[in-house]
Amino acid sequence: MPTEDPEFNGEDNYFGNSVTPASRCRHNYHERTENAINRQINLFLHVGYVYNSMAHHFGRCDVALPGFNTFFKQMAQEQREKSESLMAYQNLRGDWSPRREGGGGHGWGTGLEAMHHALELEKSVNQALLELHMVALQHEDIHAATLIQTNFINPQVEKIFTISQYITNLERVGPGLGEYMFDKLPQN
Repeated sequence: MPTEDPEFNGEDNYFGNSVTPASRCRHNYHERTENAINRQINLFLHVGYVYNSMAHHFGRCDVALPGFNTFFKQMAQEQREKSESLMAYQNLRGDWSPRREGGGGHGWGTGLEAMHHALELEKSVNQALLELHMVALQHEDIHAATLIQTNFINPQVEKIFTISQYITNLERVGPGLGEYMFDKLPQN
C-alpha cells in the first residue's frame, strides 16, 4: 500500500481554481536539494549574463577582438544550456519552483495569474523602452530612436496586446478547461 503524501490535504482541486501544492511525481526529493539546485540554476543564469556582456564588450568596434566575442558567446550559451538542463531535472523530480522576486512564494500560480504577471513585466519593459527612446530623441540620435521604435517598441506593443487578449480569453473560459485549451494552442 502506498504511503500517504503529507502535503496532500484531501482536496484534489484538479478541476478547481487552485493548483496542487506539490507535483504528483515528487518523491524522495528533499527541499534542501531542490533549493541548492535552484541556487545553481540562478548562478548559471547570472554567469551566462556576465559572459554575454563580455562577448559584447569584445565585439565593440574600439575593442575589435572577434575571437573573444565568439568564445564568450559560446560560454554564455553553455551556461544557458546548463541552467535549462537543471530546470528540466527539477521538473522531472517534481517541480522547478524558483522563489519569486519580492514575493518569496513558490511558482507562478495558475496560467491566468502567470499571464497577468507577464503582462505587468511586458508593460515595465515597454516603459523602459519608451524612456530609452526619449533619451535618444532628446540627444537627436535619430538612428537609435528609429531602431528602438521599429525593432523594440512596436513589437512590444503588439506583445502587450496579444497577452491582453490571452488574459481576456482565459478569464472568459475560466480555469481548468480554459488553461487546457490555451495550452493546446500552437505558440509562435
